[in-house]
Amino acid sequence: MSSLFPEPSKQVPLAHKLRPSSFDQFFGQEKVVRQVLTLTKPTSILFYGPPGTGKTTLAHLIVDKWSLPKRFLSAVTSGVKELREVIEETKKIGTIALFLDEIHRFSSAQQDALLPSVEQGDLILIAATTENPSFRINRALLSRTQIFRLNSLDERETKSIIEQALEKVGEGRKLSEDAVTEILNASAGDARKLLGILEGLLSQSEPNETISLDHVERFLGARLIQYDKNKDQHYDVISAFIKSMRGSNPDAALYYLAIMLEGGEDPLFIARRLVVFASEDVGNASVHALPLAIATWQAVERIGMPEARIPLGQCTTFLASAPKSNASYLGIDKALAYVREGKLGYSIPNHLRNAPTATHKQEGAGKGYKYPHDYPDHFVLEKYFPDEFYPKPPRFYEPTNQGMEKNLKEQLRKLWGEGSF
Repeated sequence: MSSLFPEPSKQVPLAHKLRPSSFDQFFGQEKVVRQVLTLTKPTSILFYGPPGTGKTTLAHLIVDKWSLPKRFLSAVTSGVKELREVIEETKKIGTIALFLDEIHRFSSAQQDALLPSVEQGDLILIAATTENPSFRINRALLSRTQIFRLNSLDERETKSIIEQALEKVGEGRKLSEDAVTEILNASAGDARKLLGILEGLLSQSEPNETISLDHVERFLGARLIQYDKNKDQHYDVISAFIKSMRGSNPDAALYYLAIMLEGGEDPLFIARRLVVFASEDVGNASVHALPLAIATWQAVERIGMPEARIPLGQCTTFLASAPKSNASYLGIDKALAYVREGKLGYSIPNHLRNAPTATHKQEGAGKGYKYPHDYPDHFVLEKYFPDEFYPKPPRFYEPTNQGMEKNLKEQLRKLWGEGSF
């Protein structure tokens, strides 16, 4: 069992050395910080957001503010046994703040083991996750926690972190403007990753030296070759993997897949990314893509490594070689944006309403509905948007001429008329 943070030493990463010791020193997440500071008494909290956005640091600061004993567990390496040890400890010393990292990796049963102690106040749970909690955390546990969403740091915030780091440990070193830009691009709003890059650059330069773009590019290139299974290069390589598939280059995609597998990456993480890619980037251009990706995920889950490399390789090469379309992905995002702009204040047309009871039918629900299967070609012209949307209802889905989607486009044109799709 460890405390929330180890004692600083010469070997600890720069990100830990520079970890803020007060809310005043914390960069970014202003809205979340204000909300956290309103919590006047110990309360279970769940922070979620991308890596390197301050989840662990905020947990540290809020627990110190409450002056509670603190313990650290990671859902990657811990289970119910370790949870019970902490719970037993509360019986001896009273309420404990438990920081649980990557809580989404706990099973539903493991999450349930937290409920009684959280409910009774024996444990103040401070949990962190990079996943949307609505999909990965039990509802009962969510109802007992305050949820705060953190966002990737913006350019102003990340530049401030670089300036502070150089001031404290730079020994007169400076960064050229294009070197700063390259570091910001490589770190993508992840403060931990940013400081890891900066620490490496400082170790490879002399005091009072100016670090150039060439220094940064050579350093980043060398880092990429040595894939770090502890997630340092995790996001760079998976990005290159996805972009190679999107660019229809199966050989490059296999190369990055091999780097991840050799580096010890979780094969289930790769499988989940393949599922997303199949729908986002291949979509209706090949309706075989998503079922294959789902089957790959299930196969990897059931057979494990090293055999899992075989379905992963098959799925990767298929997705990279398949025709591409993101039309359905763009379509749902357009529809969501339309709804979020306030396009909800319209009534559903009577002929489309459900009529489960006689009362509903008396009110006109379902009246006049034309059942398409009763018509030639199983289609009949009808209005499906609310009346207020006509004469020009919005268009969200724009099918392409790629692969199988071309057939869908031709079918829709045939039904709705030339120029409709």
